[in-house]
Amino acid sequence: MHLDRTHALLPRVEWREESPSTNAELREMAQAAVRSGSPLPHGILLVTDQQTAGKGRLERGWVTPKGQALAVSVLVRGFGAEIGDATGKPDWGELGPAWLPLIAGSAVTAGLQPLYRATDDHEALRVGTKWPNDVHVRDEDDAIEGRPGKKLCGILCELLPDGSAVFGMGLNLLIPEWELPTDRATSLLASGADVGGAESFADEAGADLADRVIEGIVSDLLRLTKLAAESPQAIRNRVARNSLTLGTEVRAHLPGGKLVDGRARALAADGALIIDLPTGGSLEVNAADIEHLR
Repeated sequence: MHLDRTHALLPRVEWREESPSTNAELREMAQAAVRSGSPLPHGILLVTDQQTAGKGRLERGWVTPKGQALAVSVLVRGFGAEIGDATGKPDWGELGPAWLPLIAGSAVTAGLQPLYRATDDHEALRVGTKWPNDVHVRDEDDAIEGRPGKKLCGILCELLPDGSAVFGMGLNLLIPEWELPTDRATSLLASGADVGGAESFADEAGADLADRVIEGIVSDLLRLTKLAAESPQAIRNRVARNSLTLGTEVRAHLPGGKLVDGRARALAADGALIIDLPTGGSLEVNAADIEHLR
């Protein structure tokens, strides 16, 4: 796949016909480059449409069916870095690296929302983030019931020993509804997005869709990582605005099996989810599966 728009944006783009895990490959490439004394540049990207042994959050499997979904990984050298920069120690500024998955979710939201358009019969579906690292699309009924809708994209960010990070995303673009892995997942095609008649990345429309989506998401990601250094509060506002979780009743599935119900109120300084408890007080959650309650 040529990915002309993406190549024009970034210092280096590598397409793989198949990869066990783009995150693992890029992590190994980055660490080898550091050992050699020539670190990889900010914004290098690795992508495949057939990931066979990827891992998502909590070590869950993360694979992509060929020609229908993408696994994309990008090297991020801190907040404020320029595209192509490979010098200096990565600096995560006031926000810290825990905000990278949240920023990435906002970038994915911005890249996918324009593909959903209003019609005479209904308003455009809304794309947004489900804390901490998923991007969903939902309709008006979902919004009324406090549901996050269905998952379009999963995000996994990994901090490397030199202080840089790998941002990885799995994008469901052209998976037909009957081939989706669960009833909680969807794709651009299955949810009615404008995919320009594409059915597979093997056709011209599909390859163009993949290029437009990757370029749009990564362009916004790199813009937001610069903004994170210049105006942390603007980032906090942007992430909150894109959240489908804030303001809803949730159940946090905590490590060890404990369950906590409450109302997701805000994000803490480190990106943790602040849940107001029905008995009074609040809880800051850094690691949990969040279930939206009706």
